[in-house]
Amino acid sequence: MNAEMAREAAAMRWEVSIVCATDQPGSFGTPAGNDADRAARIVRELAADGYNHAGEVSLWNALHPGEDAIFVGAYPGGVLVCHADLAGALIHGNAWSRVNGSLRGGFRETLLGLYPRGEVMAMALHCVAQLWGFSTYRESRRVRTVAGSGEDGLFADHGVPLAEEIPVLAHVTPALLERPAAGEALVLAASARMFGDSIDQLGGTGPTLSHYRRRAAA
Repeated sequence: MNAEMAREAAAMRWEVSIVCATDQPGSFGTPAGNDADRAARIVRELAADGYNHAGEVSLWNALHPGEDAIFVGAYPGGVLVCHADLAGALIHGNAWSRVNGSLRGGFRETLLGLYPRGEVMAMALHCVAQLWGFSTYRESRRVRTVAGSGEDGLFADHGVPLAEEIPVLAHVTPALLERPAAGEALVLAASARMFGDSIDQLGGTGPTLSHYRRRAAA
């Protein structure tokens, strides 16, 4: 087993839940500043009532959102949304998520409608639960989904692999892809389609997003 294959046989390390919507794939690595007013409108369209603005944060601080948070960044030609369950809902349906009232019922249509002739990519990595996956939509139609878990192995593999996946798939055997760390490597590689490089290579940099926190029930 070579060094790259050994890395993909190891444990998962990342916690990520993000949805990217854009008509300019690859632009999120160095986007223009966040349009906080547009981000606020998107939060109102996506999220249930009761979310208050809690400040502006870097992508690095938004990738692993808590259950009471939603992060939205709005840029020319693209929108980023980080929410604990949103990516999972777009990847594998509500069976893999706990949307449980934190989002409005039409969240899927809202996201796909942001750039109806563009692309939407949902990515999720959960190193504790050993869950991983991503889905890509083009012109509101799902074109690629791949997902797996430590318990079930690879449980979804639909559509033609993205060009960004090929370097990983070229040296990962089918048996290795059943392991969560190899799935994590595949998701990180696919993220380059949206960020211009694998998201783990941003090194703490990246765009700014608006942080909204849900008020505790009285």
